[in-house]
Amino acid sequence: MLAFPSMLVVHAKTAGIKCPPDPDNFKKAKYPHFFVFCQVQLCRPMGSPLEASQNAEVVAKVPASKILKVTLDDLIERGLRYTFH
Repeated sequence: MLAFPSMLVVHAKTAGIKCPPDPDNFKKAKYPHFFVFCQVQLCRPMGSPLEASQNAEVVAKVPASKILKVTLDDLIERGLRYTFH
């Protein structure tokens, strides 16, 4: 389980997501993809050690015009791995 946004920076940057200088304190409007990635990835069980990297790639592919409107179901349809426990 990943608990803090700073734990996601490597995965986000590798996927091409713009990350804030202080990942534990940022404005979602300036870093919307990173915000959404944090919302879907933090503080929940992961199905595999590769899940964060795979999910970062899914979030990175969402167009900027849709990123703050996308739902969890939308992301799952795009390939997001999400374990419900």
